[in-house]
Amino acid sequence: MKISTKQIALAGILAAITAVLSAIGVGFIPIPSLAGAATILHVPVIVAGALSGVLVGGLTGFIFGFFSFVQFGSIVGNNPVVLFLPRILIGVFSALVFKALAKKNLYLAAAVAGIVGTLTNTVGVLGFAVAFGYFTPQAALGIVIANLPLELLLGTILSALIIPPIYKVLIKKESSENKEA
Repeated sequence: MKISTKQIALAGILAAITAVLSAIGVGFIPIPSLAGAATILHVPVIVAGALSGVLVGGLTGFIFGFFSFVQFGSIVGNNPVVLFLPRILIGVFSALVFKALAKKNLYLAAAVAGIVGTLTNTVGVLGFAVAFGYFTPQAALGIVIANLPLELLLGTILSALIIPPIYKVLIKKESSENKEA
C-alpha cells in the first residue's frame, strides 16, 4: 500500500493536533468518573481515517496510542495492546465506514464514522482493560456510563462538522489536478 505526500502531511498535522490537545489538556474533559475525564483525542484519528483511508487513520491512531501510553500507561500496566490497538482501529474502522457511506451522504458518513470511531475507542480500551484484568466489568461499565454519552456526542458532532468541508476541498483539488494532468 503506497502512501502519498499529501497523506503523510495530513497524518502529521492530525498527529500534531492530537499531541497539542493532549499536552495542554484540552483533549480531556474532566468528569466525575473512575477515568477522571472524557476525551476528544479520538476525533483527529476519525478525521484522518475518513479523509485519507485506513493506513493514515491507523498511523494517526498509533500516535494517539503513544500519547495515551505516556499519560495513562501506568493505569493499565503499560500494556500496549490496551492503549495502542483500539486507537489504531479507530482510524481503520472510521475509514471503512466513511468510504462505504460517503457516496450516499457525506454528512451521514462523517457522523457514522464519528460514532464508530468513538465506540471503537471506548469499547476497545475498556474491553481490553477488563480482559487483561486492569478493571472489573463493573468499573468499566461505570466509565462507559459516565464517559460514553459525552464522548459519543462530541465525536459525532465534531466529525460531522470537520470532515465534509475538508473532504469537499480535497476532492475539488484532486479533480482539478486530474484535469490538468
